[in-house]
Amino acid sequence: MRGRSILAGVVIVIINFLSSLPLYAQIDEFPLAQQYVEGAIKAIHEGRWQDAETILESGYDFASASSDLSYLMALVRLQLARPIGSVLESIRQAQMTDRWHRYSAESASFLEAQTLIVLRQFDQTQQILKSLSTSADVVYLQLKILALRNAQGEFSQLFSKAVQLYPLDPRFAALYFSYMKDKVPSSQDTKLIPLLLNRLPALQKADPLLPILAVPFIQDTAEKRRVLEAYRALGNDMLPVLPLALDLGVIDEKNAILELFRYKTLDAALVRRVWSRLRTNESRQIFSQQLSVFSGTMTEDSDSDGIPEVEVGYSNGKLSTYQYDANQDRIPEIKVLFEQGLPKEGHIAPFEGTLDVQVLWDSYPVVEKFTTRDLTYIPAPSSFNYAPFTLKALVGSYPDVSVLFPERESFVPRLTERALISFAAKIIRPGTIANDAIETIELSSGIPLRAVETRKGRIVSILEFSLGKPILQRLDMDLDGRMETIRRFPSTIGIVDSLNGLDYRYKFEVIESDWDGDGIYEYKERLR
Repeated sequence: MRGRSILAGVVIVIINFLSSLPLYAQIDEFPLAQQYVEGAIKAIHEGRWQDAETILESGYDFASASSDLSYLMALVRLQLARPIGSVLESIRQAQMTDRWHRYSAESASFLEAQTLIVLRQFDQTQQILKSLSTSADVVYLQLKILALRNAQGEFSQLFSKAVQLYPLDPRFAALYFSYMKDKVPSSQDTKLIPLLLNRLPALQKADPLLPILAVPFIQDTAEKRRVLEAYRALGNDMLPVLPLALDLGVIDEKNAILELFRYKTLDAALVRRVWSRLRTNESRQIFSQQLSVFSGTMTEDSDSDGIPEVEVGYSNGKLSTYQYDANQDRIPEIKVLFEQGLPKEGHIAPFEGTLDVQVLWDSYPVVEKFTTRDLTYIPAPSSFNYAPFTLKALVGSYPDVSVLFPERESFVPRLTERALISFAAKIIRPGTIANDAIETIELSSGIPLRAVETRKGRIVSILEFSLGKPILQRLDMDLDGRMETIRRFPSTIGIVDSLNGLDYRYKFEVIESDWDGDGIYEYKERLR
C-alpha cells in the first residue's frame, strides 16, 4: 500500500508541475521526462518493477525528449517478461532520440544485444557486441552465445581468457559449470576445471549457488555429499538439485517426491530425472499419485537457454492449456485449450507461412473446423488431421501413469489458405448481398461446386460452377424473395481452387435484372 501511495504522489507532483506552467511557455521537455525517469529509478531500486512501468507509461509522451525514459522502459519490459517486440521498440526509440543523461547509447546497444539473444538472433547480437567496448558484461554475452551454439572449442578458448581478465566475477564460473556439465572435457578444459574449483571459496561469497553447480566436477563423492548437505542445511531451494541429491543419498525418495510437488511450476525434464532415479515400486506409486492430482504448470526448454518454449497447464492431473513460443518473443505461436484432458480449441498465430487460424477439434487430432479472419473452413468428417503435438505419458508408460504431456511434432503442416481450401468440404464467409448475409461454398477435392448465399435463413444467391469455374449466379438483390438478377462470368476466368484462392465474386462480365417479374430482363450491362 505504501508503494502505491508513493507512486501516486510522484505522478501527482509531475502533473501539478505541468499544469502550473503558462500556456505560452516554450517548454524544454527533457527536464520533465527526467522526473519520470527519476521516479522509475526509485521504484526499480525498491524492487517495484510494475510501479516503475506505470510511471514510465504515464510519461511516455516525453519519449522523444529523453533517451533515458525509453531505455528504462525497455529494461522494465524485459524484466517483467513483456513481449520482446515492445522491448526492442523502446530501445529503438531511445537510440533514435539520442539524448542521454543517466545512461548512454552504449547502454542501449548492450540491452539490445541481451534482448536479441532471447530471440536467438546470434549473428546480429555478435555484430552489436563487436561495436562495444570490451568489458566483463560483453565477454559474458559472447560466451553465452558460444554456449547456446554449442561451439565448445571456441567457448573454452574464450573462457580461458575471460577467467584471467575477470577472476573475481562469479558469472563466468556459473556459465562454465552449467554448460560443461554434460560435455567431454578437452585438454584445455582439464586445466580450467581445477582452476575454477580452487577459486570456489572466494567466488561463492558472491554466488552461494556456485558449489552446487560445481558438484558434477568434484571427484570425491564424500565432498560432493558435504557440499549438498551444507546447501540443504542453509534452507536453500532443493528443487534444481533433487536428482543430484537422490544420487548422493542426501535426501530419501519419499521426501524428494514431496519436495518436488510442493512447486506449482515444474520443468518437465526435471520431473523425468527425478522419476528415473526412483528405485522402489512404493516410491513410484507415491510419485504417480502426486502427479495425478498436480495442478500447475510444466515447462519445456528444449534448447537449454533458460527460457521455456513450451508451457503446459494442468488441473488435477489433466491437461488444461498448452502454449508454444517458437521464436521466444513471448507471444505464443500455438495456444490450445483442453476439455477433459483432450485438445478442443487452438489458436495458431502467423509464423513460417501459417495463417492466423482458430482450430476446433472434433476428436483430436481430427479437425471439426478452421476459422481465419472472417472465413470458416469445414473439412469432410474425419478427413483432416492437425496435430501440433502428440500426447504421451509424462513419465513411465500410459496407462500405468495417466498424466500426459504434449510432445511437439518435428513436422507440423503449415495452415496456408491453399491447404485449408484443399481439405474443405465447405467454406463459410460473409455474403455480398446484405451486411448480414452468409455465403456457403460447397467443394470437392478443393474445387467449388456451388456457392449459396443466405440471409436470415432465406436463399438470396446461388452461384453454379462448372469444372471449378463460376458460370452463372442468380441473385435476389432487393431481398423480396424472388431472384430477379443474374450474373454471367467470362469463360476465360481461371479455375477457383486452392492455388488461385476464392477471389471470384466480382469478376462477372454481364449483369441482367428483371425487376417487375414479367420474364423480360429490362436492365442489362456488360462490364468487360
